[in-house]
Amino acid sequence: IRQGDGSVTPMALGYEPPSTDDLGQPVVPGAVVAVVSRNSTPHSPPYASHSRTPDATDQKYQQRLLVIIMDYSACGLPASLTEAAARTVFLGANGDGRGGAAQKYEQCSYGKLVLNATAFTAVTVFTHYTYILPPGMKGQSSWLQTSASGVGRWASILSATLHNYGYLDFTSPTGAGDVCPNAAELAYLGWATPAQGANQVDSRALPVGAALSFNLPATYLGPNGSYIRVVPDWLPTYNLYIAVRVNKGGDAQLGSPWANKVHIHEVSTVLLSNYNLVVYGGSWIGTDILRVHICRYRSAPQECPPVASL
Repeated sequence: IRQGDGSVTPMALGYEPPSTDDLGQPVVPGAVVAVVSRNSTPHSPPYASHSRTPDATDQKYQQRLLVIIMDYSACGLPASLTEAAARTVFLGANGDGRGGAAQKYEQCSYGKLVLNATAFTAVTVFTHYTYILPPGMKGQSSWLQTSASGVGRWASILSATLHNYGYLDFTSPTGAGDVCPNAAELAYLGWATPAQGANQVDSRALPVGAALSFNLPATYLGPNGSYIRVVPDWLPTYNLYIAVRVNKGGDAQLGSPWANKVHIHEVSTVLLSNYNLVVYGGSWIGTDILRVHICRYRSAPQECPPVASL
């Protein structure tokens, strides 16, 4: 097992790796597998924490994070978080990056955004800082209060982090949800890929009255083939992103009104009638994999086939 620092730990002789990862996905030849030892002995059999098929991008961004805890004792506002507590919040109880906000970073980005636990530093300071950035510049700083909805909420930490990557959306963790980013955000961040043939569903790919069908895995399952990108060139409007969300993994806290459903994202409130589109939620064809159909009509939804015929 090659560690993050480049060192290698051998597996025990005779160890048989599991056939699936923790999410039930098969570990196929060529997959990249992350493993976590259940105890501290160097030859203990590991278990698979997740796997990715070979077509998943392996580009990884590793943050070397400095957490600055402000102390305004002179103003009656002393620091309410210790440096040790900050380490626990961000890296987990063991301080190794396998818990806390770091775990959610890795879950939600499918391993593409991680915190460097070794480089992580938390300090308490007593001075003020003012940052003035030129227009269009992406930031590298995040501001959080020591409250239950601030540094005590992993989604707030992820939300503040994502703002530094140039994307602001008042849904998912950038809003009030304790969940991973939605399909539009995943696409923007480059953390996930569209389903086969679903990167640009325009009028050529979607003729009037004909339905296109896709097998969409819930976004928590992994980065590959997890959304549909509709480019409605038949109307002067915005792109749509369609995905399936299930309350498991990084989306475990997805509320019941939104769990186990097809999600459709646009820059404002979505009315499919504005797009001359019908989106069907079909049958579950596997564990949290949904058959999703889309159809374009010219005048009325009745121009599209009934879902029972698809």
